[in-house]
Amino acid sequence: MSTITDTKNQQEVSESQTRSAWANLRWSDISLQVFLLTVGLIIALPIIIAIFTSFKSVTDINANPYSILPTEWTLENYRTAWNSVPFGRYLVNSAIQSSVIVFFQIAFSIMAAFAFSFLEFPGRDKIFYLILGSLMVPFQLTFIPNFITVSELPDQCMALIGESATICNSLGANTYFGLTVPFLASAFGVFLLRQFFLTLPKDLHDSARIDGAGNFRFLWQIVVPLSKGSISAFGIFAFLSAWSQYLWPLIITNEQSMRTIQIGIRFFLFDQERGVEWGPLMAGAVIVMLPTLIIFLVAQRQLVKGIAMTGLKG
Repeated sequence: MSTITDTKNQQEVSESQTRSAWANLRWSDISLQVFLLTVGLIIALPIIIAIFTSFKSVTDINANPYSILPTEWTLENYRTAWNSVPFGRYLVNSAIQSSVIVFFQIAFSIMAAFAFSFLEFPGRDKIFYLILGSLMVPFQLTFIPNFITVSELPDQCMALIGESATICNSLGANTYFGLTVPFLASAFGVFLLRQFFLTLPKDLHDSARIDGAGNFRFLWQIVVPLSKGSISAFGIFAFLSAWSQYLWPLIITNEQSMRTIQIGIRFFLFDQERGVEWGPLMAGAVIVMLPTLIIFLVAQRQLVKGIAMTGLKG
């Protein structure tokens, strides 16, 4: 009888401890979720205000400056912003610039990361550390040399090929080449993809060589398909960085037909002679944010997955 009573008491104590642990776990989870939700709302508050303000009328903005939700929804701000400056042209320029930068950064990063991961050559690690060290060099330090180099490219091209060469006109300032060439390679991309490539078994490379596959075939048929998550994550980072560029497009372009969307927003602000019209300005800002928001929402899971799969081996 005593044994049965002791067993019941132990079961009751165990159940009580389990319920207490679950209660503490739930409260900790709830507290964490509330904290993260609060931080997320604080971070997203400027975006939320910009979106709702873009649908307000001028009267509504002046009468209710502290109200987030509009009393009357309107699309007039978007019409005003779109017709005031050539937003369509700006979007095309930004799309071309970002697409070219992302394509070449991914291609160069894949090939460089493969070389630093699977190939053996003298000075491999030293060269990689040199590339990694370039991440600590601020863009402002290389800004003037890049600008001088790109600006002088047409003259140098004509001196080499001839003054009648039309291809030289597509180089230098106010060209897509000038907008993109300083950013076609990414040290961060090389580092990120190399760290993931190091997690792949070396036996894959040895097996491919035994089967007669060269390095190029092994890279594109085996390594790249296995690394889609990390490559996609880097592609998203590269696009966000390219799309949000401001200083370089501002300096390298002085023609309206070559301005990007970020520069277009700035000139749209200066063109308002009667003062700042917050409705059209917020509408323009929403147009600028829309591609990045769509990409983030669509590729959010792939982004997190790619970062989680990227190891820190080596």
